[in-house]
Amino acid sequence: MMMTDRHQTDDDALDMEALDALLAEARALQSPPAPDLVARILADARAADLARHPPRAARRTSALTGLRGLIAALGGWPALGGLSAATLAGLWIGIAPPAALDSVVAQLWGDSVSVTLYPEDDLFGLEG
Repeated sequence: MMMTDRHQTDDDALDMEALDALLAEARALQSPPAPDLVARILADARAADLARHPPRAARRTSALTGLRGLIAALGGWPALGGLSAATLAGLWIGIAPPAALDSVVAQLWGDSVSVTLYPEDDLFGLEG
């Protein structure tokens, strides 16, 4: 039988009215706690907080602090190791690409263009 199918009897209604009256009386008797009790509770809470989380010593400001912050922002040493490996792999592939990559790049971007920054035979405009 479900709770909604149950019909309330007169005895149940009287019990609920008595309970409501008792709860209203208890609400009326509530008084705020004494100020010294509140102060003691807060002092105990502060002491427990300091015992659990002691204050740190003053931090030194140095260049190493900034580096530690950067490493922490990147995800710590394991993430920095992965980032270093990916950077070196990208540099290696950029400097000495595999032969198969040349044909793919040529199909995507077309022919490669080379730019000469200095003449082959005269580096600084000096003959000889």
